[in-house]
Amino acid sequence: MKLLLQFVAGPLAFLVLYFLPYEGPSPELRVALAIFGWVILWWMTQPVPWGISSLLPLLLFPAFGLMSIGNTVSFYGQNIFFWIMGTVLMGYAMHRHGLAKRFALWFLSMKVVNGSTHRLAFGFMLVTGCLSMWVSDAATVAMMIPVGVSLVSFVKTVTGTSASEKSNFGAFLALGALYGAVAGGTATIMGIPHNALAVELINNYTGRDFGFFDWMKAGIPIFMATLVAFYFILRWFLPPEVKEIPGGQAFIRAEREKLGPLTAGEKATLFVFLAMIFLFTLPTLIKLTLGPAHQITQWAGMALSIWVVPPAVMLLLFSTPVNWSKGEFVLTWREAVEHSPWGIMFLCTAALAITGALNEFGFQAFAGNLMSGLGLGYYSLPVTSAPLVALSTNFISGTAATTLFGNILIPAAQEIGFNPASIGMLIANVALGIMLPWAGAAAGTAFATGEVDMKNMIRVGAVATIVFSILVAGIHILLAPYL
Repeated sequence: MKLLLQFVAGPLAFLVLYFLPYEGPSPELRVALAIFGWVILWWMTQPVPWGISSLLPLLLFPAFGLMSIGNTVSFYGQNIFFWIMGTVLMGYAMHRHGLAKRFALWFLSMKVVNGSTHRLAFGFMLVTGCLSMWVSDAATVAMMIPVGVSLVSFVKTVTGTSASEKSNFGAFLALGALYGAVAGGTATIMGIPHNALAVELINNYTGRDFGFFDWMKAGIPIFMATLVAFYFILRWFLPPEVKEIPGGQAFIRAEREKLGPLTAGEKATLFVFLAMIFLFTLPTLIKLTLGPAHQITQWAGMALSIWVVPPAVMLLLFSTPVNWSKGEFVLTWREAVEHSPWGIMFLCTAALAITGALNEFGFQAFAGNLMSGLGLGYYSLPVTSAPLVALSTNFISGTAATTLFGNILIPAAQEIGFNPASIGMLIANVALGIMLPWAGAAAGTAFATGEVDMKNMIRVGAVATIVFSILVAGIHILLAPYL
């Protein structure tokens, strides 16, 4: 009976959304929204695997005459598929060759951690946040997730927990990497790719050169406040099973000594990992050195975008030798087939395909019309805008949300006397989906660890989104006169 209800929930969601008496959407957009509701219900209840549910648009879009199968398939060409595959395989390679354990033991032996899972978790989030101030949130999560997975693996080993068993601590670190990167990304213009778009919108509407340190006046307080808030939210929902790692520091130091020198596999894997970090950070370093207008900076932004790095990492994983004489490399294709999260990759790809189709049928204009008819005041504008933008970015990209809401809310702020620079910055701050796995590359990478189930991703993410929105709105209300 339960399975039958799970199957029926999808078509029922379709009918409800299709016949719901709301005005504005075109017939095509109404059908697309209804199909999205069907797919989401099946993803949540799982009557069939995620990867299979992800194929529904390939059947329903042509069936309802929305678009041909060829056009529908074109929406499935999403960067996130190879992003998730590349970052997950990097984490597996670190675990397979023992580099993950070595790194985990080094991290755990630091005095500031001192064997406490609570201090370890906060330190992990803090390091992630500080890195995300200068590197995009998605790239930061990609770099830190393998570290988090290695820490979880080691703690499971010393506590005698099965490696396949999900744990609160594992979910804590997976979401901690995501939330830490989101918090850190608010601190500087470089932190999130669409921060620069918000600055450009501010400049266009106000004629003001909103600079690097202008952003940090509110960015740093938001980073610090949200990082602490995120930590306590995760600690409340996902308290680690153990407070102290068994064995203490003496055991960890002894384990480090047993490892001996780096093996050939560890050296090769470390080379690929460092190459990944170098490729992720190189465009930012070039921009800082040569300036945004330089030809080399512009070339690096195109040739070394964050989406290019995971395929490059995969190429290195399969071509970096561990043993030339035996023809051994860091990974084999069989290992890639066995350890890639195919279901999650299909899920995230299909979700972005559907949201792309929604925008093709006028979803942004539909949402914009709803927003413009609200009549908001000085305090209600930021308080209403923050959660609306934050929730919307679970379904549309942060760049799309910044463009859509920026063009509506920055002029609205000017009309009511609220600092338009503050509202433009607020939009970029919260345009980061953290509630659903398909909200973006960062969320998808965290979910792809396998440590977080859909229920925790949504329930913790919902609370985190609400608290995040309130904090950002409150800080901007306080600091708007000074920005």
